[in-house]
Amino acid sequence: MSKKPNRLSPELTYQQRLDELFKLEFTGMKLGLDNIRDLLATLDNPHRKFNSIHVAGSNGKGSVSAMLAAALQANGYKVGLYTSPHLVDFRERVKINGKLVPKHYVSNFLKTIWNTVEELQATFFEVTTALAFQYFADEKVDVAIIETGLGGRLDATNALEHPLATVVTSISLEHTQFLGNTLEAIAGEKAGIFKKGSPAIVNVIPELRSVFSDAGKKVAAVLQFVDHKESNSEMPSALNGSHQESNLQTVLTTLSAITLPLDQNKTIEGIQNTIKLTGLRARLEDYPDLRFTSKGAKLILDVGHNPDAFKMLAEYFIKMKITPIVILGLASDKDRTIIFEQLHRFATKIICVQANTHRAVSSIVLTEEAATFGFDSIDGSAVLQGITIAIQMAVAGDVFLLCGSHFVVGEYLKEFNKL
Repeated sequence: MSKKPNRLSPELTYQQRLDELFKLEFTGMKLGLDNIRDLLATLDNPHRKFNSIHVAGSNGKGSVSAMLAAALQANGYKVGLYTSPHLVDFRERVKINGKLVPKHYVSNFLKTIWNTVEELQATFFEVTTALAFQYFADEKVDVAIIETGLGGRLDATNALEHPLATVVTSISLEHTQFLGNTLEAIAGEKAGIFKKGSPAIVNVIPELRSVFSDAGKKVAAVLQFVDHKESNSEMPSALNGSHQESNLQTVLTTLSAITLPLDQNKTIEGIQNTIKLTGLRARLEDYPDLRFTSKGAKLILDVGHNPDAFKMLAEYFIKMKITPIVILGLASDKDRTIIFEQLHRFATKIICVQANTHRAVSSIVLTEEAATFGFDSIDGSAVLQGITIAIQMAVAGDVFLLCGSHFVVGEYLKEFNKL
């Protein structure tokens, strides 16, 4: 009988090493910077070897990060992009000029660092952040766009020391068990990414500006609030929804604040090609599923997963005068009452689904709750079963919206992905 290879054996495949990494998700979450700093120190501090823009926010940080990356890429820069979570492939989290980190790089990195990971009891996100920073340093990117995972102040990405700029895209009540149960408390956590002398670009409601002003003064950051009166009609966003106009203003304000030389025409071209250049997915994405389109129906994908995101969805569908049939799956920590209230503004029928994760709300529970809010609700069970039900009921003119969680959209795309 052949000897079973251990975790550090060179015989381990890429997938086996990735499986070991994903097991760290079950060890829980550790907020704080000691672990990531120790991890990065063993790698000779790769985060000090490239320029960065650090992006935090309750909503919009993925779109803003992608637009920033696309604009800089179009200007000829070699651009790293670190975001989370992924939809189909783990490597979506770490890209350079839109291309995924190679499997062999991930595998070699995990093999090299695993002893340290076990010694430090590092988390999944800490290891993934270290991987991104090392890859960007090794590949000598000109600049990396780094999206926070949770919060800001104690997020592993906040090991960054001298970013070209820090950005806060929005504030809403989220992850209150970790970040605080008021908007002011959450704003304080997001402002924790500000750094001395770095431009700090903030896009929030006026009532929260004082929190950021105080935080900026404490660390001598160069604070700038996004001015929505200066909208640029010549530069429409490539992404659907009026909320993307606000994200676009955040991007333009950030680009005007950094020291990298930029050509306006190339910047416009880059932003308008954000999806092509970065691979950004599921932001009100009109998805070409032949099973729907052959019936004259449409499928739209969106990863919005908190109350403010559903408010933005409501505003979009009301403006477009569309009443979609919603295929909905939610994580258990979301405020479902507010989400259902927002859904009521633009939808009447919901197919409730449950993603294959311990964080998901049962589709049975979701169906019952939707019914109490007056929806025509159907228990779709698993995501792909819910999609099958949607296909069976689809008729010409129907619009279906698959939304509520990265997990929900990700499960669908893994089965039917068209890049």
